[in-house]
Amino acid sequence: MAQPEAITSRLPAYVICAAIALRGLSAQNLVRYENSSEPKALIEVFANQRAQYHIPRSIYGTFLEHIGNSVFGGVSAQLLDNPGLVPYLARPEVISQRFSQPVFMNSTRFGLPLPWIPLRSSGRRYETRWNEEGNSTSSLYVMGLPGREVGIRQQIYLPVERQLRYRGVLSVLTAEGGVTLSVSMRHHDRPDEILSQSTLEAPGERKWIKLPIHLTLPAGSVAPMQGVDFAVSVKDGGRVSLGSIRLYPCDAAGGLDPEIIQWARALRSPLLRYGGNFSSGYHWRDGTGPLDERPTRLNQAWGVPEYNEFGTDELMEFCDRIGSQPQICLNLGSGSIQEAREWVEYCQGNADTVEGRKRAANGHPEPYSVAAWEFGNELYDDTQLGWYSPLSYATRYLDFVRAIQPVVSAGTHLLATGAELPAFEKWNGTLLEKAGPALQYVTTHIVADLNDVLNRKADRDSVTAAGLALPVGVGRAIGRIRTQIDANTSTRERVKLAYTEWLFRSPAGSPLPNFDNMGGAVIAAAWLNMLAQNANWIPIANMTGLMEFGGIHKKYGRTWVTPQYWVLNLYSKYAGDTVVATHTRSAQYDVHGGQVFAPEITGVPFLDVLGTVNRGTGDLSLFVVNRNMRSSQPASISLNGISPPAKIPIWMLVAQSLMDKNDENQQDLIHPVESNALMRGRVLEYVFPPCSVTVILFPGDRKPDSTTPEP
Repeated sequence: MAQPEAITSRLPAYVICAAIALRGLSAQNLVRYENSSEPKALIEVFANQRAQYHIPRSIYGTFLEHIGNSVFGGVSAQLLDNPGLVPYLARPEVISQRFSQPVFMNSTRFGLPLPWIPLRSSGRRYETRWNEEGNSTSSLYVMGLPGREVGIRQQIYLPVERQLRYRGVLSVLTAEGGVTLSVSMRHHDRPDEILSQSTLEAPGERKWIKLPIHLTLPAGSVAPMQGVDFAVSVKDGGRVSLGSIRLYPCDAAGGLDPEIIQWARALRSPLLRYGGNFSSGYHWRDGTGPLDERPTRLNQAWGVPEYNEFGTDELMEFCDRIGSQPQICLNLGSGSIQEAREWVEYCQGNADTVEGRKRAANGHPEPYSVAAWEFGNELYDDTQLGWYSPLSYATRYLDFVRAIQPVVSAGTHLLATGAELPAFEKWNGTLLEKAGPALQYVTTHIVADLNDVLNRKADRDSVTAAGLALPVGVGRAIGRIRTQIDANTSTRERVKLAYTEWLFRSPAGSPLPNFDNMGGAVIAAAWLNMLAQNANWIPIANMTGLMEFGGIHKKYGRTWVTPQYWVLNLYSKYAGDTVVATHTRSAQYDVHGGQVFAPEITGVPFLDVLGTVNRGTGDLSLFVVNRNMRSSQPASISLNGISPPAKIPIWMLVAQSLMDKNDENQQDLIHPVESNALMRGRVLEYVFPPCSVTVILFPGDRKPDSTTPEP
């Protein structure tokens, strides 16, 4: 492709600590680019010239927030919305958008909590009652009719391609004698067509009891992505209070989705950031103890209900199952210092501490391993609940640090909220001046709206080119943050940066790269190249997010992953622990008037290259991103300091278009394709497709190179 028109004119502690830079070569000195007009690019790799710091695996962290279907409808296997049958806690605009269909008018008219609707048109047979059941202070009283069926239903989507058996629990109170109940799955909007049914007998004991639910669908009775109605009904005129109803596939693991666990574990991500905008209004005690005793709250960040079924203990179990350690955001918005201290003690205190005893009583006697505590989320932004001025945050940070330090386990890292490029100077400067000696890490985020460029007249190709170049521009600009840190004597060469959110997005339906399409995957790969080259002072990074956004998606009972997921998977799996020298000669282009994080970027190489070596095995991995939107790039790869075998493995991620993506209908359209290539001595001739990500593995001799100095 011709040069694009410019925008205006043309972990665990020992892992994280390994990132601390030692004296010697930096990756910036090792990774060189040279503009070339030659049709064939040249990539020279110097295996014996190595950075004298190690790439910590903690740069491959991910991120989980209570947003969208990330938790409910995501990592949680629980299938029913509003399982506590409470008045639907959501902002009016959320309710009007989600429940605009006429059928939901009957719910509010007859006193049913959304999204539950009447099983049949039985009129006013429901009443919300208060202070009857522990989980939400309310329950639903259902009044049956002789000879008729009165009940409630909700449309759900089932993972029928892997599971036909379902289990759950129904909490009931009968005050006027025994009642016969039915739980069932039925064809959506056809209540007479029952797919599976179970009869439950509720004795008239005048106390809350839990009845087990077991339902099995006949094979082939429900097609993939076909919604069904789950229903609870009363027969023969009985009257009963319904408390909470929960339903799970029988293969759920500790209440968690087994497919999500499988995909997340395969990612090999060592850190899971648990935080985000919701953190500023999240009170951790709401998510501990028995499910029936956990209240439903309003998620103030996103205006939706928070059922608190995925809390601290579930987070820890999820992390254990996927091989990650939690990086937890404390509530510095509406939360108190004492609340934060008690959460830390609940997680890390011994069983003889006040909160440790509560954790043990909840079935977890041993302290949890927490990689890091993060002090709030984006509190410089006045859209955040309880946001701060720079001075007030610095003061508050010190207060929180002093409170939790006595109960923080050794090796757990503390992350202070820093501001984003380009407007970080005042916020970070105040934090460094006021709290410098108490700082370990300062965080920053990049949530880049790729369509938001300074040149409003830019065409699609120019905007796309600016987005693809963003990792290069940010990689150069973040040196200003390091300069500010090192200008302070109390933080110089000690305090590190953590990119605890990174996300590249465009408006839905726009013809631009986005976190869920191939264009977003290309940007993500170049971003990971940049992080590896700066890992001596940016040892922590978290992709947004493990669920949804750039990670794992679930919809209509089907699960799939994005091209960006595959990028993180490839890097996490094949990247070595040390950057090696590379010299790339290829065409370059400039960006002017681009995205606000880096509007001016000159000399953007079409081929973005990272070479790493695994010191234990000697394997050399070469990651090559081709930013060219339309043209393949032939290249000659020359190796120095390594003698590879004749045949080497290659993994390639590529699509027909930057807009291509996986979804519920094409779950595996884009995935890494493995092949082999033949070496000619120490030279490999290869053609990189347009907008592609390629990983080339040159196997080592499984012994450290004797000519390589130890860092």
